[in-house]
Order: sequence, then C-alpha cells, then structure tokens
Amino acid sequence: MIHLLITVSMAFILFLTAPFQAFAGGIKGKVSVKGLRSPDNILVFVSKAPNVQKDVSKLKFVMDQANLAFMPHILPVLVGSTVQFPNHDKVSHNVFSLSRTKKFNLGSYPPGTIKTVEFDKPGIVELRCDVHAEMSGYIMVLKNPYWAITDNQGNFTIPDPNYLGQHGLEGISGLPAGKYVLKTWHEKLASTKQEVEVPEKGDVAVSLDLKRGTPGVLYK
Repeated sequence: MIHLLITVSMAFILFLTAPFQAFAGGIKGKVSVKGLRSPDNILVFVSKAPNVQKDVSKLKFVMDQANLAFMPHILPVLVGSTVQFPNHDKVSHNVFSLSRTKKFNLGSYPPGTIKTVEFDKPGIVELRCDVHAEMSGYIMVLKNPYWAITDNQGNFTIPDPNYLGQHGLEGISGLPAGKYVLKTWHEKLASTKQEVEVPEKGDVAVSLDLKRGTPGVLYK
C-alpha cells in the first residue's frame, strides 16, 4: 500500500512539473496569396509565446551570397543570435543595412570571405549590397522560436522541428494549450494577424488569405 502511494505521488509530481510536455500542441496551416507568383518565403510567427531559454552562442544562422542574390531571401533568427555572411559568389559584395533594428556596413569583401553580425534587438533588418542594387534580403529578429517560412505551396508548421534543428534550435516542444496571435510578414504583402487556439494535443488548422500591400512591423 505504501509503495502504491509513493508511485502515485511521484507520478503526480512529474505531471505538475512538466505541464508543457503533457499539454502541448502545434499550428499547421496554409497561406493563399493574391498578386504573387508563389506563396513561398512568407514568415508566419506567434507574436507572444512562452520564453524558451537557449544558448544563442551555439546557434548557426547563415545568410549566403550566391548568383547575385541573398540566400535565403528571408531568414528568421532568435534575438541575440550571430549571423554569418559568407560570399560564395564570383564577385565582391558589400552587405549593409540602414534599418533601425540593426545598422551596419560590412564593407566590400571578396569571394571566400565570411563576416558576422550579432542581432541583439527584435525587428526587421533589410539587407542591401552597395555593389549590386538589385540584391535584397531580410533578417527577421524574433523573440521566440515559434515561427515558420512557407513552402512553395504556402504550407507551414509551427514549431517546425526540421527547420529549427538545422540552425541548432533543437528540442523545441509544442506550444502550451491556449490562445495565441498568429502574424505574417512579407515585403510585398499586407501583414495580417489571426487569433488561434492551440489544443492540449495535436495541431490546430489555420488558413490565411493575403494580398499585396504595405507590410507592418514585427512588434509594436
């Protein structure tokens, strides 16, 4: 009898100390757009979510330069992360930003060179190249890792363990059950937001319809 009471007590303690693991779900959805050829490269993120403690020094984010383009076009990173800017092109590049979130100028550097920048403030960072005016890219500095980038069909999953794992953000569990605000961002689309309720288990399905317009800020 005593052994049974101890077992039940221990199980109850584990239940109380790990609620996020016991009651956590996710968000799966599809984005439809008007005015763009493809619904890919759209940032979808949860504006307010539980804090996730991660050693950002171990994370790896890369904004590459190849074929006279920034790759990827939109790169979400966690606040405090350092981004590498390698030049894998055949010509020199000069990466700079005049954005309020992070102003910097890496100067002109040749192929095979890697430079780095730390992003310590949440917000949008627009990237440009002094040498090639047609080049543009975006680094989205986010407060939590609950984000996704849509594929060429407009599909997304939050959290996206495969995408996060590629950058060292492993072990990100689902969102604790509750109500959240889902937002979108793309430089050619009007930003939208939608309230979603994440279940205790499984995923909530979301459909988002976007159209061309001026995007909003990440955080107010």
